[in-house]
Amino acid sequence: MSEDTPPQCRRTVLVLFVLCGGIWFAGCGGPEGLQRRAVTEHGADFTHYTGIAWPAEAQVVSAGDIWLDFEGDGEFHLVFDVDHATLEQWLAETPPWEQQKWKGGPVSKDISWRAGFGINGMSADPAGGGPDHKISEVEYQSVFESKQTWYVAQDRGTEWQHGQILILDPEHNRVWFSRWDY
Repeated sequence: MSEDTPPQCRRTVLVLFVLCGGIWFAGCGGPEGLQRRAVTEHGADFTHYTGIAWPAEAQVVSAGDIWLDFEGDGEFHLVFDVDHATLEQWLAETPPWEQQKWKGGPVSKDISWRAGFGINGMSADPAGGGPDHKISEVEYQSVFESKQTWYVAQDRGTEWQHGQILILDPEHNRVWFSRWDY
């Protein structure tokens, strides 16, 4: 604004700027802006996102679905145990999301820092509660760094801002799935 702008106009613009900024910040800021959905349909969610049938013997270890009100950013994750035969069968089949083959671990750092699995980032709920069952940070780190894992990932945006990853860990008979939008 120029020096010729009346003081009342400057104050009005400043008040509007502060109000709009406050509304934006409140909408995507603190814990009250989080939307946490209790994941109850594990099998339906997993099949919907991956196209893979939910194994009857699957045992859920961790599940979470946390999104910001205003921005829509967040993450859905699901970690579960299955029998070794199921993992071997999945590895023998074509992976989801029109990928040609499973990739061997470790998971690329470009991808791994996006999927929080209830441990860090958006899905680590600052208000407490977080995912239905928490996993340890050691487990979280080791799955990304392991050379024993197989994974497939899809970049649904640019530079992994919107993506999903499915990690199979035959050593521990564990499946890790995350879908995020940031």
